[in-house]
Amino acid sequence: MNQEADGAILAGLVERVRSLLLGLDRRDRLETAGKFVGWLPRQTREQLDDIARDMLLRVLRYAGDPVNYGILEHLAEQDAVNAADLMPKTGLDRVAVAERLNDLAQVGLVTQDMVDGQVRGTSLAVGVRAIVEQIAVQAGGQLLDGLSNQEPG
Repeated sequence: MNQEADGAILAGLVERVRSLLLGLDRRDRLETAGKFVGWLPRQTREQLDDIARDMLLRVLRYAGDPVNYGILEHLAEQDAVNAADLMPKTGLDRVAVAERLNDLAQVGLVTQDMVDGQVRGTSLAVGVRAIVEQIAVQAGGQLLDGLSNQEPG
């Protein structure tokens, strides 16, 4: 495929999963007083592989939604946007846009600044978009070649 896109996806995925795991571990140490303390260091390679796979599948599911993908495309064209700016681009109301952004943020495809509300795509979003576009262009070329060689039926 594309090593740069693969690297961006890998780095973004690792960053998001690591953040989630460390956040859970910290919360457990602060709140549960022992019930889950120490669970993170006991995770096996296979368990971490499963966690990463599950997160990647969630990323692909959310990125694969046509409206969400449109949001990611728009964010790729801008440094940052206000969530309200996405309403006319998506045809969704404020609540629906906010929920879409929450979903995309949950899997690490976007970040939203807590102070000014600006939304940005992440390296994970860049990598996913690059892979999708690369495959689409390659498929389109193969379809064109294959269909142009067909005899009219």
